[in-house]
Amino acid sequence: MVEYAFIGVEGNHDQAFIGKVLKLLGLHDFREQQRGLRENLDPFWSKLVPSYPTKKGELYKRLPMPSILYNRNLSVAIYGGEGSNLKTKVDAILSNERTYQTDLSSFVIIADADKQGINEVIKPYVDCFRQYFPNFPEQAGEIKKRDQTYTGIYVLPNNSSQGTLDQLLCQCGEVAYSEFISRGKAYLETFTEDERKEMKWKPFDYEKALIATVVSVLKPGKTNTASINDNKWVSDQTKEVVHDLKQLIEFLADALKIEI
Repeated sequence: MVEYAFIGVEGNHDQAFIGKVLKLLGLHDFREQQRGLRENLDPFWSKLVPSYPTKKGELYKRLPMPSILYNRNLSVAIYGGEGSNLKTKVDAILSNERTYQTDLSSFVIIADADKQGINEVIKPYVDCFRQYFPNFPEQAGEIKKRDQTYTGIYVLPNNSSQGTLDQLLCQCGEVAYSEFISRGKAYLETFTEDERKEMKWKPFDYEKALIATVVSVLKPGKTNTASINDNKWVSDQTKEVVHDLKQLIEFLADALKIEI
């Protein structure tokens, strides 16, 4: 019997990163293994397939088709909720489809703490999702297992520091691509504080720029998402060395009932 798990993340990079983690845990990518064809999609996830164009007729709006990963016993949907809209988007999915309230084996939220402290990040999710899952936890990194559906919330980069996925990627890059990271830092140091102010850099934009610089070498002309999927940011090598990555992998394995 197949169990179904839902993971809500904020953006495309988070979606690719968590997908790569799940592949490291032995799951297969529906898009790679079954060409991502609708006829091959497990019917349980059919309600998540977006309709094009949007109800407002927005022809250029990118629609959030979740990543689907699976093995013999488990099917996981990773849904990208368009940044700060994640809570609202997932709330709409749950309220419109009762099956996702009752038949999920796991429900997990992966957020980040780029603008607020950890507790401020978590509170809106707790207030919203406890109407569907009364056991939804109120501590970052916690997994509740008392009811049928395991529930958990993880705040990037590590449940304690303020930041984003890019800080975790930088840690992985220090292991997998140390020379490129070093050269990237040297390049970014050529920009003065006045230039960074003129370009209106925000907190954590340095880490975003560093990752983008290395990606432009590893995958010229490609996106960070493509590099996360194809390169070695998440790998057997980095999971052994990068503590924050190991912690995230263990959290997901526990929340999804995967033995490691």
